[in-house]
Amino acid sequence: MTLIPDQRLLRSTLILVILAIVVALSRLLTDNYSQENFWEWIAYAWWAGLAFFVMVLGIDGLFSGTAFKLTCKRSLPTTFSLGSTNRVSLHFTNSSRHNLRITYTDLYPNRVKISGLPRTETIYAGGTLTTQYKITATQRGEAHFGQVEVLVQSPFRFWQRKIRLAQEQTTKIYPNYMAISKLNFLNYEQKLSHIGAHVNQRLGLGLDFKQLREFQHGDELRQIDWKASSRQHKLISREYQDERDQEILFMLDSGRRMRTKDGDLSHFDHGLNAMLLTAYVALSAGDAVGFMSFAGQERWLPPVKGKNAMSTLLNNLYDIHSSASASDLSKAAESLMLRHQKRALVVILTNPRDDDYDDLLRAVETLRTKHIVLVACIKESLLDESHSMEVNNFTESIEFAATEVYTQHRNTLLQALEIRKIPIVDATPKKLHVALVNKYMALKAAGRI
Repeated sequence: MTLIPDQRLLRSTLILVILAIVVALSRLLTDNYSQENFWEWIAYAWWAGLAFFVMVLGIDGLFSGTAFKLTCKRSLPTTFSLGSTNRVSLHFTNSSRHNLRITYTDLYPNRVKISGLPRTETIYAGGTLTTQYKITATQRGEAHFGQVEVLVQSPFRFWQRKIRLAQEQTTKIYPNYMAISKLNFLNYEQKLSHIGAHVNQRLGLGLDFKQLREFQHGDELRQIDWKASSRQHKLISREYQDERDQEILFMLDSGRRMRTKDGDLSHFDHGLNAMLLTAYVALSAGDAVGFMSFAGQERWLPPVKGKNAMSTLLNNLYDIHSSASASDLSKAAESLMLRHQKRALVVILTNPRDDDYDDLLRAVETLRTKHIVLVACIKESLLDESHSMEVNNFTESIEFAATEVYTQHRNTLLQALEIRKIPIVDATPKKLHVALVNKYMALKAAGRI
């Protein structure tokens, strides 16, 4: 707790100093010594006023101790989502017999942006005050909130007593999962349709039996269950679904090339969001999902499934960030082969360059000996925009030529993967999540997983 001067004290002190200077200058510039008694009286009055002022300051500072009867409690969400805006509540209680005028701010973490603070309010004697401020998470990871810093004005407003209230709190900032969690009330097909994925209707052929239903136009004769049809006295078809209980493993590149920004998010964050959405769809389809991050922060989570699987994924990857390390794809592939032996769909999420040609192909060849491999390439938005770019000067022509060369090298790498019949997703960050879900669904519908 600290006692600091208020602006009123500073202004009052300045006025006293100015009066003293004016009196002193007037005395020096006056030659009439007959008014000596007058100036002495003025000096006595000034000193008396100063003494009274100091006494008032002391009493005012003493009574500012009522700030001890002020309490505060903070209410915040247990988790935040990256980029989403939430509200944090501050609840003040004034147990003193005096009205308190306070100026307060929250000691928020540097992973967030806030609006609405600092703020000045009056809390009446024995009263309470509840306020809110907006907070937007800008970086994933743990967010530590310090105490609430409060300046309480003294009764005469000459002092402010600086105190800190409320307990320190720590919460987690997850990837933007809120849009996904809103789909929980939908069925599987509705979820896919809602996010923009193309739903393949598997009304006739499939891998696992799903249910019996009434015959529909377009059903094949071999779908008809003749025993059920005879019992119901109408045609009944068997409906199948894609095979469940498969395993999906994501290899998440956290190297320096994933630090490229596209809008407000990096390629790493876009890849992470696409991974989470695909994982959500896979879990909804009855598959198990795991991941391995490499290059920088290396983390491994074996495939999990069930109602708590999404929470397990989030808790294991919410604080992973891209690093300045180089990505060694072939080494990461060897590490995954040692950790996981069962056949799975391995999704490599990366942003390849032309000098990654050999490394990526080695990684794919290593993985495909036991697994189905899908390479998800994050494409710079600039590559799509370059086709409509106008070239008006020499500098722009150099930039255009460099972009075209880079595009050709990139296409060569993708063609090498296609020749090896490796499934590919090549999409800009904003389209990556839907493209990846569609590719997963296509592989599943084809029975390749």
